[in-house]
Amino acid sequence: MFALLALLAGGCSDQGDGPKPVAAKPVVVLKAYMLPLHDRVEALGTAQASESITITAGVAGKLEEVNFRDGELVRKGQVIVRMDQDEEQAQLVAASAQLAEHQREISRLEALLARKAAASRDLDERKTLAALTASSIKQIRARIGELTLTAPFDGRLGIRRVSPGALIQPGTVITTLDASGVIKLDFTIPSTQLQGLKAGLRIEARSDSLPGQIFAGQVAAIDSRIDPVSRSILLRAVVDNSDGLLIPGMLMRVTLLKEKREALVLPEESITQKQDKHFITLVNANGVAELRAVQTGLRRDGLVEIRQGLAAGEQVVVRGMGFIKAGQRVEISESWNRIRDSQYPAQEESR
Repeated sequence: MFALLALLAGGCSDQGDGPKPVAAKPVVVLKAYMLPLHDRVEALGTAQASESITITAGVAGKLEEVNFRDGELVRKGQVIVRMDQDEEQAQLVAASAQLAEHQREISRLEALLARKAAASRDLDERKTLAALTASSIKQIRARIGELTLTAPFDGRLGIRRVSPGALIQPGTVITTLDASGVIKLDFTIPSTQLQGLKAGLRIEARSDSLPGQIFAGQVAAIDSRIDPVSRSILLRAVVDNSDGLLIPGMLMRVTLLKEKREALVLPEESITQKQDKHFITLVNANGVAELRAVQTGLRRDGLVEIRQGLAAGEQVVVRGMGFIKAGQRVEISESWNRIRDSQYPAQEESR
């Protein structure tokens, strides 16, 4: 009897205690903040020198001098090769002497004519001969110019293709010359990406042959028409190459950055998707979890742009959202002011 009464008393005592309060769950939150963001368009491009020519012979002749080394940097006007021009030089000396003689005779005849001691016809004939000789000198010098090849601009020469003493013909390739201090980078993008496209947009270029290197540049020109077959448009960017790392002909992976804006960005794992809607978990001023629908935008490198539904400064749960429910009290164990680089190493928009 006493045992039964004790059990009943114990049961009544337990019912009077009521339900125990649920302990607040620890979470890590991020204070939402604005980041500079771009829409990114990926493409493939080919590096080209800002100026590039193949140096060839314009006339037939024997190659007399080669005045450069393979890969040498040259200045505009520097002599690269000289072909045999002994005959032309002799003609130039003779014609110059003849012109000097004509000029002396013109001076003498002018003096005689002033004293009326010579006929004006003689002076006119001598002036005609002097003009013809001067024209002949110009022709000889033009011929010598064809036999002397000079650099038309500053740049780097390529591999020499000929040797001194060789008999070369018009069109024979001697070497190449490239001005690659600035690289032109041509690439195409789909015509669907025309919105916001303009000269001056920033690009980033990478090459598999130079891992880890990022080359910055900007769009210099946009083609005047769209390719009707590929429905793409050609763009040309310029990239500084003062360090000479880029070589004309390189295949480059190009990233075009357009539509620059300030946007709220969250880690991808802090967003929950249910059917076609996206939700984030926030902690309000009372320390209570709140589930809110948001509109997302650009995604890249593990980050998601939030276009609607979030304000700067609000606390978004980035760790522990799977263990809490809306309306539940939470405990903030850690608060981030910036997305952690150790967790998101590919984040570049914060630069």
